Amino acid sequence: MKSRVLLVFAMMAALVACSPQPAGLKVLNQEATAEDTLPDSVGLSGVDFEVEPGSTRLLATYHDVKYYAGRSKTAGTVCLTVVPAGLPERWVTGCAAAGVAQRIVTVTSVDGSESTLVNDGVDTSRPEFQGLTKIHDNVLVSPR
Repeated sequence: MKSRVLLVFAMMAALVACSPQPAGLKVLNQEATAEDTLPDSVGLSGVDFEVEPGSTRLLATYHDVKYYAGRSKTAGTVCLTVVPAGLPERWVTGCAAAGVAQRIVTVTSVDGSESTLVNDGVDTSRPEFQGLTKIHDNVLVSPR
């Protein structure tokens, strides 16, 4: 009887270990710095997806564009905000459930470029990511 209980326990532990864990962005758990604050021109409160105050983190600056990730007030939802340095009023943002998908959200900027937020640990060398430039472990961009 003891061996059956141990066997069942071992099988359950193996199933839990092999089950996909909720994905997300570890960077959002890091301590915020001054550079993580969105510019004043970006007002995400009152928008449908409401980004939690103080949750944004600057992920990258690439070609004078800043890429921020943040938590939405909706549980399990993560947002990508793209802010062009010279035209901060032309910011775009998108939010989606982090879940277990590789891609979290893709946003299209005014100039037609696309930015994709991906979960931690995504193999961005896979064929579905060809043509995109990796500028951060969690951000891929298409050419303008």
